[in-house]
Amino acid sequence: MEPETQKRVLLSPLAWGLGHATRIIPIIREFSQKGYLITVATNNELGALIKNHCPYSEIINFYSPKMKLGTGKAGVLNLLSFLVKLPFVTIIEQIKLKRLLKGKSFTLIVSDNRFGFRSSKTKSVIITHQLRVIPPKPFGFVKYLGEYVIRHLLSRFDEVWVPDFNNTSRIAGMLSEPNGLTNLRYIDPISRFYGISPSQQNSQWEVIVIASGPEPQKTEFINILTAYLDEINLKTLIVKGNPFNTNSWETHGNITFVGSLSSDEMATAIINTKCVISRSGYSTIMDLLYLNKGAFLIPTPGQTEQEYLAKRMNELGWFKCVDQRDLSKELLKDLLNKTIPTPPQISPKQVLDFIE
Repeated sequence: MEPETQKRVLLSPLAWGLGHATRIIPIIREFSQKGYLITVATNNELGALIKNHCPYSEIINFYSPKMKLGTGKAGVLNLLSFLVKLPFVTIIEQIKLKRLLKGKSFTLIVSDNRFGFRSSKTKSVIITHQLRVIPPKPFGFVKYLGEYVIRHLLSRFDEVWVPDFNNTSRIAGMLSEPNGLTNLRYIDPISRFYGISPSQQNSQWEVIVIASGPEPQKTEFINILTAYLDEINLKTLIVKGNPFNTNSWETHGNITFVGSLSSDEMATAIINTKCVISRSGYSTIMDLLYLNKGAFLIPTPGQTEQEYLAKRMNELGWFKCVDQRDLSKELLKDLLNKTIPTPPQISPKQVLDFIE
């Protein structure tokens, strides 16, 4: 293909934890297989993660506001503060994207949950499973206003790609219901593990903890589980979710820490470990369903989407869930002695068959 006719796609994931970056990995791979040149606009952390999995990608450092989620009332206030700032963040994204596009030409722009990452001059789509909002309980009265704002922001994209089923079997439940939008395309669930067939083998780990999400909650999650699992004395692997420290291993007693793992290594570790403990982020749930692997899910406190998904997964009987505030050594020990449910499996498939 001649350089001047080469198809190019510009992608940008929301820098709120690693989930938005991991779930665009299969999207990037499919675009690459279709002959597109890949450019990803993101921060250094997510850029390192994507470069590790898709080394052919061009990474451009780009404005990436981070959400700092505290605990308790502070977490709720931080979340509300972020929502108030969202229109301004969107405007800043628009301004910075226009600067990025000067002198560059792309066939398509793909945003993952970044409402301002679109252009009127280039076809722009957004990937999101959150078509509706769940405000914190004291602020339920803003639900309809929030959904109006989300609907307005999403309607400005040429298409909204929803990584869920377009039927009553929606994984995300009410979150991925249409909300009056007419530019939706349900692309079915996606997973970073698409195309990977992990082998069954004897595992050296009894428990694997997958840490993710915004700080300081991610570190608090690691610290709480480290303390309890150290006392319970189970051979444990904790994946800290740090793409800068790929394969940096450190062992203290019965617990081994690693910064991050490749998709193949992560899939193999998950499949061959007796028990998986993780947050209840949507990307993590899709990965576990893809691998047909049960887990204990602990939603990030104050993150209402994760709390809703954890409750939904528990009610469906797909995963066992527990609130972080209820966690104790005794409860964790009791959970680890129980049978872990096996969720349904997502059939592997390519999701971008409609892209030329």
